[in-house]
Amino acid sequence: MRLSKIKTKEIRYVVWKYRLKRFLPHILTLCLAVIVAGGAFSAYSVYHKKQLAKQSEVQREKDVNTARKKAQKEKTTLKPWYTYHSIAHAMGGLDGKDYLNSIDGFYPAYQKGYRVFEMDILLTKDNVAIGKHQWGRKLSDPTSKKGDPVSYRKFKNTKIYGKYTPTSFLDVLNLMEKYPDFYLMTDSKSTEPADAKKEFNVLVQTAKKVGKEDLLDRVIVQVYNQRMYWAVKSVHPFKHFVYTTYKQPDAAFYKVVKFCKQNGIEAITSPKNDINDYRMELLAKQGIYSYTHSVNNAYFAKEFMKLGVYGVYSDFLSPAQVNNSYIRANCPKFASRYVKTILPGINQ
Repeated sequence: MRLSKIKTKEIRYVVWKYRLKRFLPHILTLCLAVIVAGGAFSAYSVYHKKQLAKQSEVQREKDVNTARKKAQKEKTTLKPWYTYHSIAHAMGGLDGKDYLNSIDGFYPAYQKGYRVFEMDILLTKDNVAIGKHQWGRKLSDPTSKKGDPVSYRKFKNTKIYGKYTPTSFLDVLNLMEKYPDFYLMTDSKSTEPADAKKEFNVLVQTAKKVGKEDLLDRVIVQVYNQRMYWAVKSVHPFKHFVYTTYKQPDAAFYKVVKFCKQNGIEAITSPKNDINDYRMELLAKQGIYSYTHSVNNAYFAKEFMKLGVYGVYSDFLSPAQVNNSYIRANCPKFASRYVKTILPGINQ
């Protein structure tokens, strides 16, 4: 009987109390069962997510190891670095992520055919040279900004995006010893002479401490101005240099080219917005290689190469794609040269 049908208030209360006493244990049991089931489901969800993350990490390590083994089989002889049209930007991108500067990016990029690897160089709080584009508030995010240097230990213990290996200059030296056919190109953020001198002192001393000073012959130093060039040269007689220009007028660019020619600097890297016919023709006449960055589209690579660019820094393009872009951009020139030299009768 429904309680609402009981007219007497006292009787209705007694019946309600009796029913509550009778069914309360069942209600409590049901609630407890729901709580336990919910907790179990939540625990399972957390466990399942951890297992998936663990499986993903294991798979990534397997992929890296596979790439490492394949890379070891593909060692070739050392060639002049400027014979390559492609440079792996920030050690190579992975999973759509750039600016990693990670050893994890090296193996797949090496396997694709890269033999010149650019690396952003910073010093930790305790003066250890590491690969990082900038110090950010979020250490695991290489694109984060406005941060302060941290200790080497903290840097090494913080995975990039939670999964990629933080990499030091010493790590790359070890790679250079195992793979004697690739070059490291530095991208230093220390453009002032005193800062550059300090930074490259750390690089040189790091190599000397582990008996690998000879590997510095395969380091290509990017400089941003003449004072930085002389500061680096005072630290160590590096064999290879690239002069990187930013927003310089054509008149200043002419002086840069002249300086590079006089000092045996092999190449000049210009931002994409600074590429024009005048600059490319000037470099070609002086026999200086021209590069630009970063280019991750084969069509754009071809268009820049039509203007006279010799090579590009890239995160995701393969060297084969870049080489194909270079051939397509220069095919008319090659054909014209062939006609003029091999078949001179056609021009008569």
